[in-house]
Amino acid sequence: MRVATAKQMGAIDRETIDGGVPGLDLMETAGREITWELIRLHPGLEPPARVAICCGKGNNGGDGLVVARLLDGLGYTVSVMLLAEPGGLSDEGRINHERLPGGVDVVIPPRDQWAPVWESFCEESDLVVDAVFGTGIQPPVRDHHAELFRVFNAGPAPVVSIDIPSGVSGNTGDVDPIAVKADVTITVGLPKLGLLLPPGRDFTGDLSVVDIGFPIEACERHTDRIEFLLPADYADLLPPRPTDAHKYNCGTTLVLAGSRRYGGAAILAGMGALASGVGLVTMAVPDVHSTAVLAALPEAPQIALPTGEEGGLIPLDREARAALLTRESALAVGPGMGSDPRTDAFVADLLAEVSLPVVVDADAISAFARLGREPEFASEHVVLTPHAGELARLADMDTAVLAERRLEIVPELAARWGATLVSKGSPTVIGLPDGSATINPCGHDALAHGGTGDVLTGLIGGLLGQGCSARDAALLGCRLHGRAGCLAASDLGSRRVVRAGDVARRLGEAFAEIEAHLVPGGVC
Repeated sequence: MRVATAKQMGAIDRETIDGGVPGLDLMETAGREITWELIRLHPGLEPPARVAICCGKGNNGGDGLVVARLLDGLGYTVSVMLLAEPGGLSDEGRINHERLPGGVDVVIPPRDQWAPVWESFCEESDLVVDAVFGTGIQPPVRDHHAELFRVFNAGPAPVVSIDIPSGVSGNTGDVDPIAVKADVTITVGLPKLGLLLPPGRDFTGDLSVVDIGFPIEACERHTDRIEFLLPADYADLLPPRPTDAHKYNCGTTLVLAGSRRYGGAAILAGMGALASGVGLVTMAVPDVHSTAVLAALPEAPQIALPTGEEGGLIPLDREARAALLTRESALAVGPGMGSDPRTDAFVADLLAEVSLPVVVDADAISAFARLGREPEFASEHVVLTPHAGELARLADMDTAVLAERRLEIVPELAARWGATLVSKGSPTVIGLPDGSATINPCGHDALAHGGTGDVLTGLIGGLLGQGCSARDAALLGCRLHGRAGCLAASDLGSRRVVRAGDVARRLGEAFAEIEAHLVPGGVC
């Protein structure tokens, strides 16, 4: 689905209303869908459980008032704290305040009492709902709101935010000085950009998107070509795997990696490939590391390649290059190959010839920059996986400019090079040759360790070997990799101590979540 900024969402909302849907009806639909989603996500919350809703003066607060009325009608015990007198609410909010049944307890404290009154609400409630600000707010927030948000975050009850956690910018994800830290965010219509970008992403919790009838044409007309997949959507990208499969119809992947100095990178890429589900992984590695690779990856046959004086692989002639790829379904190339000029030329020539699906990482990407050559690929199914420095060198661009304009530049470069471009970072941005981009916010600083990118390369290479398109392999690989990093950090107790091998070993759990459709509803 498309991602929207606050301004774009406002334009969609206005066009929908101008097209004949009254704003009051939109608010009613939003409140109804939010209510059902809230109940679905909290199956243990049964009437007469106590729900407290904090409502601001805008339409976000109006949505909260609809939720209050509907929950009361279902038998829940509902309390509302209003942050404005009824006359100061939006038109639709005022009408929905008037519609509240007598069973809903409404309190309108003065500003200096917001925090202590809400603290008492939180202590007495089974669930609290944040309906203070919508997407229109831009930090910094004022002191009285900041104090209120601190109470939200310190309270014992789970927190649900409507549309976006209050205090988070819908455009940038900025937070200043504080925002509501939600356990669940139920957003309306389309996911907001600020929910996917740090630090706002870290306040979102589990993310659900509810459809309230915005026309598809309006959503496409007013948004950029930036997409987001909900976690459950990734199940559709999994390569088929019949129960009577054998290794060759599950695909084969060749991992071409390593140099005298960086044998570990080849092993980590092999670990990622072996955990991808591909039928057979073959390792083409420097002969000096063949024993170590055999010990680490006994499941993977290997081809020992000679290295030169500078430690890089000695170039193979055209016939030898063709023989290397016999019976392979896909190629993963680049991790730890070093900067030997002869190896650079070998890799660039290989990629200009090989028609197999290929994932290109690390030194295989930098080879083009060192050679001063524009990336050229014979394959129609190419995934590039650079980190920020590698991408900046390849694009001959300042890293600060690239970081600031990544959502714009990455799809442009993908179109220019005819490849799927995975710009690693937080979040990961995946540019497609058609000029569109997808945001993958899953993952965190547990992945900020050497070698995790090598695992991703092998994983994507294995998915390509199973028949995934370049797009699907990149999207699915990044999701699995990010989720495995989160699982590893959870298992080990700290994001600081996660190693690349830990990420590879958690890929099975990440696959299992998707296969069972038990993926958490959040951004990670």
